[in-house]
Amino acid sequence: MTAGHETIDEQRFGPVTVTSGEGVATVLVDHPPVNAMGRDVLSGLEQAIALLHGRTEVRAVVLAAAGTKAFFAGADIAEFQALQAQEGAMSRRSAWARSVLDGFPALRQPVIAAVQAHAVGGGLEIALACDLIVAEPTVRFGLPEVKLGLIPGGGGTQRLPRRVGVGVAREMLFLGSVIDAERALDVGLVDRLAAPGAVLGEAQELAARIAALPRVAVQCIKRAVDDDLAAGLERERALFLEAFGSEDFSEGYAAFLEKREPRFTHR
Repeated sequence: MTAGHETIDEQRFGPVTVTSGEGVATVLVDHPPVNAMGRDVLSGLEQAIALLHGRTEVRAVVLAAAGTKAFFAGADIAEFQALQAQEGAMSRRSAWARSVLDGFPALRQPVIAAVQAHAVGGGLEIALACDLIVAEPTVRFGLPEVKLGLIPGGGGTQRLPRRVGVGVAREMLFLGSVIDAERALDVGLVDRLAAPGAVLGEAQELAARIAALPRVAVQCIKRAVDDDLAAGLERERALFLEAFGSEDFSEGYAAFLEKREPRFTHR
């Protein structure tokens, strides 16, 4: 059996399944209702990334999610309440979540996000951690954390400007704007819009085209293009924790849970 035809037998890591063939691995997350990035999803993604490291027969990766409500959501709300109550818990969780998201850029293989539903907050951050983004035409994108008195903590403040430019990124981040797929394509946030209902197939087709090209050259291109984000990402995490400790975040989070408008005091 040649390297191009080797496969990884389907492997499950909780809500995460990895399959492969013809040089392309697909990582599928199915954690209803919104694929929230709680402990189970983060652990599953971490194990999937570890499986793909060093697999020379896998030359491109597709990251996909099931469901129609969200590509991924941010932290699981039930877990978030527990994190608020434990000193230092959010610092530990944010470090772990960032290390998992950073695992996709760290893979030698190009990673393509197949975004089938809205990518807002943590969902957009995980898409931004991929090399290319293919999306359904009805998807919306945004980083609205500021409306809760928080900032993105999964790489959003660093990766969004590198994709769309500083001006567009500032507007989206300062206002917490959510944009539609056409606008996302126009500003370079999305690389391709798929035909309705066809995003996974189109992402896999793009991955197959990449996998057919010389592996070493493709992987060298990925390493050459990627800037060193480590310092910026670490600064973002420190600022995320600063915002997490603010009075306005406590109010914003409470208002979100109570489905009311927040009353910010700017402290």
